[in-house]
Amino acid sequence: MTEKKKIGALGEEMASEALKGRGYYILARNYTCPYGEIDIIAVKNRQLAFVEVKTRTSFSHGSAAESVDYRKQKHIRNAARYFLAYSKKNYEKIDFQVITISLNQIMGLEF
Repeated sequence: MTEKKKIGALGEEMASEALKGRGYYILARNYTCPYGEIDIIAVKNRQLAFVEVKTRTSFSHGSAAESVDYRKQKHIRNAARYFLAYSKKNYEKIDFQVITISLNQIMGLEF
């Protein structure tokens, strides 16, 4: 596993633990379909969250949140539609979240 993948996996693990600590149940991690990947799919009180996790070790290439551009958002939306089309559950609300992790600081968890 490359160093970049290790950092990404660590960030996704941290984000999953943070979500669990806020009462979310993790339905899927690294959900892959023909339209792309969703890092985390979680649910809390019939609210479904599609979560993109971005982990950075520096700001030399901009902030982590800035990397979730229109193209990436489109992939996430299409993958979410695919997930929902095959899901047998009904959800009251659907959310799209970006959790950014920079070094040892987690930002973006204001639900």
